[in-house]
Amino acid sequence: MAVERVGVGRKETSPIARMALDQNEELSYWLGYRVCAKGPRMQYGLVTVLTAIFFSVAAPASELTQVERVQAALDTWLTARAPIEKVTGIAAYISFGAAGPAIESYAGKVGRDPDAGPVDQYTLFQMGSTSKSFTVAVILQLEATGKLSINDTLSSWLPEYPAWKDVTIKRLLNMTSGIPNYSETEWMSRAWANEPTRAFTLKELADAAYPSNVNKLPANKGYYYSNTNYILAAMIAEKAAGKSFTRLVHELVIEPHGLTSTFYEASRYPESVIKRLSHGYFENQGCTAYQPKCKETWNAPIIGRDMRDVSVSWMQSAGGAVANAPDVDRWMRAVFGGKVVPPKQQQEWTELVSTKTGEPIATLSADDPAGFGLGIGCKIFGSLGAQWFYQGESLGYRTLYFLDC
Repeated sequence: MAVERVGVGRKETSPIARMALDQNEELSYWLGYRVCAKGPRMQYGLVTVLTAIFFSVAAPASELTQVERVQAALDTWLTARAPIEKVTGIAAYISFGAAGPAIESYAGKVGRDPDAGPVDQYTLFQMGSTSKSFTVAVILQLEATGKLSINDTLSSWLPEYPAWKDVTIKRLLNMTSGIPNYSETEWMSRAWANEPTRAFTLKELADAAYPSNVNKLPANKGYYYSNTNYILAAMIAEKAAGKSFTRLVHELVIEPHGLTSTFYEASRYPESVIKRLSHGYFENQGCTAYQPKCKETWNAPIIGRDMRDVSVSWMQSAGGAVANAPDVDRWMRAVFGGKVVPPKQQQEWTELVSTKTGEPIATLSADDPAGFGLGIGCKIFGSLGAQWFYQGESLGYRTLYFLDC
């Protein structure tokens, strides 16, 4: 299933609220996010934000169709959470097989303006880090054609970063490189506030995390989530293929998989795309990772700001795509269905490391309930069991998908 929410920009733990939809089947969906669920059987779990909400509807459940139940749940959630989270709208897509059937449901509006239209099937949302899978797809296809190996080190491709010379491409993609995260820096926050339309290059983003006499960000061990990893991966892809990363995404991801409502640009989207893009408002008052004992976040100047027209060049290969919910479903089904890369690369894609230790793990367990592959995650969610799961965030948008591991 796929659900998209707009009007938020904060990181929060989302507990699961359970809602029985009928006696025999359960529907897994995660309100406030974008989700892709795997069929043919339905499972269910309801993710709310901060607190669990149990839904009630005017008519008995037995008198409602599945579509009506999903719509009632979306409407009720949005009514309850909009004043708290400042959410404006949600798009949900639940599929039960590549050929269907599917349920599409929408709630709310595309912005805060009184004249803002409703969220509908044409509404686009920023994918955030769920589009890191595009970067992995590009890298693995280049490996399959012999242009690189994910065991290559940065010294082979990017010798201008000697401090990271021993890091492999694989460690970039599974977040075990230890490289700092440029998007948590004061430099990045100031740019969002003061240069919202600036067109960053991939190198500028990578350089913002590189150690120097004036840039002393802490290195990390084990699993550490850093957008810099995926910026470096795109730089390698461009060298290996002799093409821009934007062109590679179009040639290897968007076009061959018929993603007609998915778009990727290095900086600003054309007006035809912007018109379909929902407004997204940054509301995260939390401090960044590099603000010890913070009293006010570096991001204070952009709180409440509509981020729809901000350049996506600060994300690029780390999360700069936009799409609608059905296209996310179509793409993730292709990924997990083995339709994007050959079997060898498919196995590499889904090999997990523990998010606790950074060490390889064959399966999840109660002691090790979350793992990370190459741009994809797997996590145990109570009685739902292990789910392929990814929550992508950008400035004012969230996207999430999940399906059985």
